[in-house]
Order: sequence, then C-alpha cells, then structure tokens
Amino acid sequence: MKQRKAAKITGVALLTMTIIAIFSIGYAYDQFDRPEQLEWLKNNITQNIGLYYSMLTGILLIIILDFIVSYTLYKYFEEDKRKLALLSGIIRAIYTVIFGIATYYLTKNVNTNELTNQIIKSNFEQFQTIWNCGLVIFGFHILLIGYLMKVNREIPNILSYITIIAGISYMLTSLLKLEVPNSQLVNTLVMILALPMTIGELGLAIWLLIKGGKKVLL
Repeated sequence: MKQRKAAKITGVALLTMTIIAIFSIGYAYDQFDRPEQLEWLKNNITQNIGLYYSMLTGILLIIILDFIVSYTLYKYFEEDKRKLALLSGIIRAIYTVIFGIATYYLTKNVNTNELTNQIIKSNFEQFQTIWNCGLVIFGFHILLIGYLMKVNREIPNILSYITIIAGISYMLTSLLKLEVPNSQLVNTLVMILALPMTIGELGLAIWLLIKGGKKVLL
C-alpha cells in the first residue's frame, strides 16, 4: 500500500469514527447508562430499542474502522520506524479486541425480558470497566503514534506534541476511572483533558487527508 493511499484511508476512517462515536457513545449510550435511575433501566431500553440497536451498530462500525486504522497507520509510518510502527498497530488491534469484548456486555442487555434492572446495570459496569482497561492500552498506542509523528518530520511538531499529551491523557483518565469510578474530580479532569484527546487524532486525520504521503517537489 502506497503511503498516500494509507494516509487517505486513515484520515477518512478516523473522521468517520469520530462522527459515529459522537452519536453512539456521546449521545445514545448516555441515554441508557443511568445507574442512578436503577428501576427505569429495563423500561428505557424496551421503549427505545431502536436507538439501542443503532448504538450497537455504530459501535460495531467503530470496531471495524479501528482494525482498519491499526493496519493503515502501520503502513503509513512503516518507512520511518518499521518495528515501532508494527508494535503500534498491534497494540491498537489489541485495544480493539478488548473494546469488542466490552461491547459484548452491551449486547446482553437487548433481551430485556430475561433481565433484571440490576443485571442490566451490571452489564453497563462491565462494559465501562473492560473498556477503560482497553483505553489504558490505547493511550500507549497514541503515545507511540505521537513519537512516530515526531520522527516523520513532515508532520508539524505541534501535532506530535498534542498527540503525546493525548496518549498520556487517555492512560491517566482511564486508570483513574478504574480506581475511582463516578468521581466528580475524575469527571472534571476528563472534561479538561478531552481537548487534547480529541485534537490529537482529529488533527492527525485532517493532516493525513490534506498532506499525508504527498511527495514534496523540490
């Protein structure tokens, strides 16, 4: 795969994932995971089953796109540091598998007739715990990508620094969520660090689409 093709596929995939995640994780998931309203969980899913299926479909698409990005990012940075790029791709693929395992617990909430509110709540908690474990690994992947961006030299340094900060942010916030879930302090920290976490991959996606892999004519 040529570097320019890898850049375009990666850029499109990352931007598409962002749009889907805004709906599936940012909006739809938040409509269902409400542990403070325990007695309402089962009825909420039953009454909004179409939205729940749409959420799951979106997450499935994210998982597929994540596997694609694992490969295309490796191909893009292959000429810079092949072994490190391969390691980065493998780590992202491992994260994606973990995210898929976490999502399995969301699929268990579909058959509401066979479930209690407590089981539904437990499935949401399992999803969050496993996903946060995966996000620690994902943060390490982002750190490696930030370093590869720096080595690449064509990518602006500011983007590589933001991506490195994003990697640290993913690891820090995910570890804190595992240690002290539902903490107001952690939620505030997540909101503060959301900016570099978002700009990191989005900035790379846009740069790859516009300039990634293009040969500079002297």
